Amino acid sequence: MQIKKLPKYIIYKQYKTGKKANIGKLEQNKSKENDIDLFKSVYEYGLKYGYKITCDFYNIGKSTYYNYCKRHLNKYKFKSQRPNKLRKPNWDIRVVEYIKELRGLYANLGKSKLKPYLDIFCKTHNIPTISTGTIQNIINSCKDKLRTVGSKRVVKHRQDVIRKPKHYKAKAPGECNSLDSMEFRNGSQKAYIVVCLDEVSKLLYAQGTYSHSSSAVTSIFKEAENYLPFDNLKIVLTDNGSEFMKRFDDYIDSKGIIHYHTYPKTPKQNACCERVNRTIQDEFMIKYHDLLFTDLVAFNKKLKTYLHWYNFERVHGAFDNKFSPINMYRHLTNNCVV
Repeated sequence: MQIKKLPKYIIYKQYKTGKKANIGKLEQNKSKENDIDLFKSVYEYGLKYGYKITCDFYNIGKSTYYNYCKRHLNKYKFKSQRPNKLRKPNWDIRVVEYIKELRGLYANLGKSKLKPYLDIFCKTHNIPTISTGTIQNIINSCKDKLRTVGSKRVVKHRQDVIRKPKHYKAKAPGECNSLDSMEFRNGSQKAYIVVCLDEVSKLLYAQGTYSHSSSAVTSIFKEAENYLPFDNLKIVLTDNGSEFMKRFDDYIDSKGIIHYHTYPKTPKQNACCERVNRTIQDEFMIKYHDLLFTDLVAFNKKLKTYLHWYNFERVHGAFDNKFSPINMYRHLTNNCVV
């Protein structure tokens, strides 16, 4: 007669308890696996026969077994494996205080760097020297591990400003004036040209300056208001430069003018002004670049002469090279027929 071998989980049960496992009940539980919730059956089976037999019976790992119990049965509570009695360190208080002192003087000094200082300290005070591992344990036992945290960087959030509408386009002269600034360098020297352009008639005003502050740009904008033939400006379009903030923004608000800002890193929203910047560089700055750094007054006089020619005589590409900006302005305002 052939003897049937018992499964491993039954053999383990016999070895652990000294009693024969009830094979009928085990097989009965296995047959009901499809009728009972898997996670609940694993939990109940584990309580009855232990986790090792349960893992072998359901062909699952130890971590899977505990995961089933933990996630799907709130009644199952794990006991902490932390021992009731813990070893207490017998470090010398003088050594601990000396480590705190060194870490306070020299920020975040490592255990290997502290070791030579501690050896000298221990010899002078007749204290047994400690290893680098003990030094690290002392550091870990202290609050925040005696770390010196650097100062947090203050993040400046961008101001809430009015952005240029996506499909906005000026329709009448004086409705929208766009401003921009150009920077020029000559060695360590810096100079700037501030440009103010009407987007419809293309009338232009520009002036050189050595200052890039908002007060300097405000004074240039006031001169542009006197130069350009517009009674009431409605909208001013600029980028997000600091020269168009503070005093300039305050002056715009006091005049009741809407201040549109382009989106960051989107110069195409101020395309008209960017294009006239290139025109000034190609037609004027290529000849008077050095004069900007040697004599600013003479430079601005030359620039005004160029602006008079640009506005009154030079034909513009936006008008098919047929009309000058002043002629187009007079035509649009019905002052004169072109």
